[in-house]
Amino acid sequence: MMGQKTFITIFCLLSFCSLNANYANSVSTSSPLAAQSLLLDIASTGQSYIAVGQRGHVLIADQCQSTWQQVIVPTQATLNAVYFIDESNGWIVGHDAIILKTDNGGKDWRLVHENIESGEALFDVVFLDKQHGLAVGAYGSYLYTSDGGENWETKTLYGEDDFHLYSISVMPSSELVVSGEAGAVYLSVDRGDRWEKLKVPYDGSFFGSLALSDDSLLVYGMRGHVYATPDLGYSWTKMSINTQNSLSAALQSSSGSVVMVGDAGTLFYSTDGETLVRKQSTQRNHRVGLTECKDGSFIAVGEAGIEKIEF
Repeated sequence: MMGQKTFITIFCLLSFCSLNANYANSVSTSSPLAAQSLLLDIASTGQSYIAVGQRGHVLIADQCQSTWQQVIVPTQATLNAVYFIDESNGWIVGHDAIILKTDNGGKDWRLVHENIESGEALFDVVFLDKQHGLAVGAYGSYLYTSDGGENWETKTLYGEDDFHLYSISVMPSSELVVSGEAGAVYLSVDRGDRWEKLKVPYDGSFFGSLALSDDSLLVYGMRGHVYATPDLGYSWTKMSINTQNSLSAALQSSSGSVVMVGDAGTLFYSTDGETLVRKQSTQRNHRVGLTECKDGSFIAVGEAGIEKIEF
C-alpha cells in the first residue's frame, strides 16, 4: 500500500515526485520567506545549522536564534534530508534521486547524483565515515557510496520488498536500522551489505528510528505508535503515549532526554527513556525535523518553516 506519512509526506514527499522533473538542470531561487516555507529536515554541523525543504530551499545559520540565510543550490527539487559527518562534509537528498554535497560546512553545494527519469524520492541519508554512505527512499530505493558520495550504486535492500523507506539510523555499536511503511524495519550488522527484517508488533508505517546512547532503539510513526527494543529487535515494548497523531522526528538531547515531534503541534519528551510526556503546544503546525541548539533549546522544521520549541 502507499505510504501514509501524515499531511506533509502525502502532500510533499510523494506528490511532488512528478513535479520535480520540471526542475532539471535548474538552480534554486532566492526567497525572502524561505525560512517560513515548508522545510523537511534540519541538522547541526557542530558550528552551524542547515535546514532543507521544498523548491530546493537550503538555509544556514550560525546560531539557532540568528538570522537564517538562504544558500543557492543547483536544483529546485524538494529536499527531504540533510546529514553531516563532521563540521565540513555534508550531504542532502531529495526528489528525482537528487544528492547534493558540501565540503565547506554548507556554504556551497554541488550536485553529485540525480535520476530525473526515475522520478524517485530519496527520504534519508547517513554516512558511516567520510567515504561510506547510504541513502534510502521511495519504493525500496537504496543507494550506496564508498567514495565520499561522488558516485552512488543502486542496491537491493531486502529481497522483493519495495516499501517506502523513510529513515536510516546508526546505532552506537555501528549497526544500521532502516524503517519504512507497513511495519518494515530492517537491521544490518555489516555496514549495509546484508539486511534482516525485524519482527515488530505493528504493521503501520514507521517514519523514523532513534538510536539511544545505551544502545537501545526506538521506532515511531503512524497514530502515535512508539516501540522500544533493548536487544536490536529480539524483543519490543510498546511505549505508552497519549496521542493518535503521527510522529515524524525524534532526538536524544545532550542531557539524555528524548524529544519527539509530529502532526498538529504534537510534542513529547522523556527523561527516563520509558515514559513519553506530552507537552501542550499553542502551535498546531506539522513538524517533521528536529535539532538541539548549542544552548540546550530545540528548533523544529515543518509546514511553518523554522520554529523554536518551548518546554
